[in-house]
Amino acid sequence: MTRTALLLFALLFGVGGCRYTFWPLIPPEESYPERVSISGELMEEEGRVIARLNVRRWPEPDYLELRWYAGEELVEELSIWVEEPGGVEATLPYEPGAYYRLLVIVAGRPVLQLDLGVPNLPPPPSAPDQEPAADSGS
Repeated sequence: MTRTALLLFALLFGVGGCRYTFWPLIPPEESYPERVSISGELMEEEGRVIARLNVRRWPEPDYLELRWYAGEELVEELSIWVEEPGGVEATLPYEPGAYYRLLVIVAGRPVLQLDLGVPNLPPPPSAPDQEPAADSGS
């Protein structure tokens, strides 16, 4: 009887480790949330810029915020009500030779940035001297 009890105990102990660790056995499928998808371009025309945006995915009606910067200075800010996917156009002021960027914001989050011009970046750092230091002892 002890041999049978030992075998039963080993069997229960072994089978006890072969159970599923979550319930239900197959979790339900979750759909991905709808996300905003926008593409666009900036077109120069006689002292102004036309921003053409293509709203490809738009889950629910909301405002599309456009912020137009000249360098680091905010030049113009627009809010456009969008109800469904489609085309959106905005006319923005422009002076040739400066660096401009359009920041497209939806629900407080930036989703697209379009640039026009060349940014004013600092020069790259100079290369280090190749000569050994005088106090290195060599």
